[in-house]
Amino acid sequence: MASNAPILHKAPTPTVNPNNPKVETWADIGLTLIHEFITEDEEATMIAAFHAADPRTGGRKRLSQHFGYHFDYTTFGASGTNFSPLPPYIAALLPRLPVQNYLPDQFTTQYYPPGAGIPPHVDTHSMFGEALYSLSFGSDVPMAFKKAGANDARKMRLPKRSLQVQDQAAAAAADTNTQAIVAESGTSTSTLQQQQQDEEDLPSWELVLPRRSLLLMMGPSRYGYTHGIKSRKTDIINGEPVLREGRYSITMRTVRLGDAIGCTCNFPGVCDARVREEQEAAGMKGP
Repeated sequence: MASNAPILHKAPTPTVNPNNPKVETWADIGLTLIHEFITEDEEATMIAAFHAADPRTGGRKRLSQHFGYHFDYTTFGASGTNFSPLPPYIAALLPRLPVQNYLPDQFTTQYYPPGAGIPPHVDTHSMFGEALYSLSFGSDVPMAFKKAGANDARKMRLPKRSLQVQDQAAAAAADTNTQAIVAESGTSTSTLQQQQQDEEDLPSWELVLPRRSLLLMMGPSRYGYTHGIKSRKTDIINGEPVLREGRYSITMRTVRLGDAIGCTCNFPGVCDARVREEQEAAGMKGP
């Protein structure tokens, strides 16, 4: 039986900015990694601030805090009613971000206990601007990228569940996912398995996100690749096994409101705006 798990490879060789060796880019997919984006003092301040608001560290699930517009785990967009002022340590980041013609206004700070991960996903297209940032601190972690394929497109067309529910079900067996997709789409199991086998040939690799680094996703990496972090206790970094430590991140997005909501990207299979258009045309209720 074919496996849903992609074969992960070492990340492609980046282009290093000759004027700033801390900046690595993968221009073909719109990905940028900036090493040492924050200082050790800033990192310590962010960790202390997080646990001053929430002292828990002993659980197995990630913990979240929201600033600016709150992220809505049901709509996968921004809350229209919940808004929190930015703390100084986040406001200080804004003038240093690579994209300055528009700035994030939705910030999700998260703590990941050792072993916790993120299910592979594509962030909502229509509700947020193109630039998607992830600031990592506390420890290094590999993030998996995979070019979205037919299986990801099918999942986009299944009934939506909140991200919290997805987290709880992230470790479900591949057979369970296959059965759900078969039931919804009417696609034969043998056809699904063949398509899943074909998807193993799609580009997929892991990129180590060093502590204090900033990741910027634009273009294909933002709209046409899934990204996630595998749930595991040990990573292989530079060829050596490394035990996971607690990790923190700040995801930064720019909220689209009113007539700005929408998307015309080149990845309709995993575009929520296109899915909604398909469902409206078919007389179905949108996600």
